[in-house]
Amino acid sequence: MTTSPTLLHPIQRRHTLHMETAFELDNAPSSEHPILPTGVMVNDLRESLAAENWATAVSLVGAHWSVLIDDFGGLIDEALRAIPLPYFAQDTRAAAIRDIRLHTDADDVDRMLGEALIPEFDDLEAIEDIARSPQALSLLSVVAVRMIALRVRGLVARAVQLAKLLERLGHIAIVHQPGLISPRLPSALLHAGITRGLGDDIPGAILTLREAYERAPADRAGYVERDAAGKAAFFAALAGDMAEAVIWIQRYDRAPNVYGWLKPRIALTADIARSLVATEGLKRADAEAALAKLDQPVNAEQSWGPGVTYARARYALAWGDALGAIEMIRRDRHRYAHWLTDDSTLHPLLTLAESDLLLSLGRVHPAHDLLSTHADHPLIRVARARAELAAGDHAAAARYAAVAMNDRHSTRSRVEALAVQTATKLRARPQVAAVPPSSLVEVAKASGLMLSTRIVPEAGPLDPTHHSLDAVREPLPTLPDNPKLTERQILVLRGMQQGLTLRQIGARQHLSVNTMKTHATALYRRLGVTTRDEAIARAHELGLL
Repeated sequence: MTTSPTLLHPIQRRHTLHMETAFELDNAPSSEHPILPTGVMVNDLRESLAAENWATAVSLVGAHWSVLIDDFGGLIDEALRAIPLPYFAQDTRAAAIRDIRLHTDADDVDRMLGEALIPEFDDLEAIEDIARSPQALSLLSVVAVRMIALRVRGLVARAVQLAKLLERLGHIAIVHQPGLISPRLPSALLHAGITRGLGDDIPGAILTLREAYERAPADRAGYVERDAAGKAAFFAALAGDMAEAVIWIQRYDRAPNVYGWLKPRIALTADIARSLVATEGLKRADAEAALAKLDQPVNAEQSWGPGVTYARARYALAWGDALGAIEMIRRDRHRYAHWLTDDSTLHPLLTLAESDLLLSLGRVHPAHDLLSTHADHPLIRVARARAELAAGDHAAAARYAAVAMNDRHSTRSRVEALAVQTATKLRARPQVAAVPPSSLVEVAKASGLMLSTRIVPEAGPLDPTHHSLDAVREPLPTLPDNPKLTERQILVLRGMQQGLTLRQIGARQHLSVNTMKTHATALYRRLGVTTRDEAIARAHELGLL
């Protein structure tokens, strides 16, 4: 009896899911499956499937998958669909490959990956024993495929725990068995770094990716050096450290090229990094050239999709269609909901991007509501400072900016906090010459975050080259005569926008219709209007909706 996997997402019903990059599985010779010529592997697998010898077939898949994937991926997928699920319990690598390739939800991922004995991250004694044993390489492979399988499902927090275990096991094992571990460790570290980077640990990710890059000459796969550099550039750009991102992009360009099906997948994150570096540096032509290469991943790991969305949204903040970008973010937030968990890197970044776009359109209250969903995240604190500045509450903006200045989460947080502090002082004292302090100019140029300084009012361009570009949208316009509405007046306004009657609006809050009429009258007076339609239109003009 064969199994028929149920695919999780509509986009995956049309495409077979591949790993974003191929991890070199444990193909070391064994008494059961020594290294065989490719033709022999293919014939053995086909004969096993034809004879329904599932135990042999699953062992062949687990042992030789990474060798067959390039030219015989169809055969691998045929085997994964044909072999009954219970047989995968005998080979954790084959079970993980099944999960990665088919992305099934027929059973819980932990159960499907088998019962391999994996120590806890902090069990140093157990890790030390395994690192000295002949099973060290096998366990390194099992942990890696488990980690990747969890990551491609969007189970990032659990994947990050395995990434930390993988790093610790690899570091100990290479001391005791360098000849065995050295050729495999770079690939393992590459994927551990990717996992940590997607799991909101960018500083840890870049350190791990740096080690993978430095150890790449010992790797037998041939793609680690280029991929590690591209991923490090991507995560550095997300963190707002554009200077470091540029360094990693240069390393990526110098690394040996990669050909075949891996090439576009490795290039994707490097191109996202290029677009972010150019956009934040207000270099429109370079940003457009990089964005032209970007497309949403389909056959590759879906974790990168939100990165493409984020890059396009940042470009739209400076030069593009802000309303269209907001709709794009909301659409893709739903599309990638499985990968945009609270502990993911891109979730708060997309919130930050949407908030900035809303503020650029003067829609302060919607931005406030959006930011409340991530109130404690470091990136959101500085976004709240910008929102308060747009609303004219200089004291609140200064408080949020002061907290963000002490934040070590990212370079972007500190630069944007400095920009808010500067803008707050200038807006609070318009008689002062509106020239940004030299510290802001120096920091913005050094970090490549020129876009962040555009919230400074009346400042003019900070770089003479801006005069040769199309006008850059003011990301944080000052709202003229923005009326202060009470909580109940906002409640009435939003109910009106939804087409509710005053009675229906009041019923939600257990308030009488007469009470709601009183609040509606006060709302019309504050907005200077006389009808519901005029109130809604005026509220949109003022950024209240």
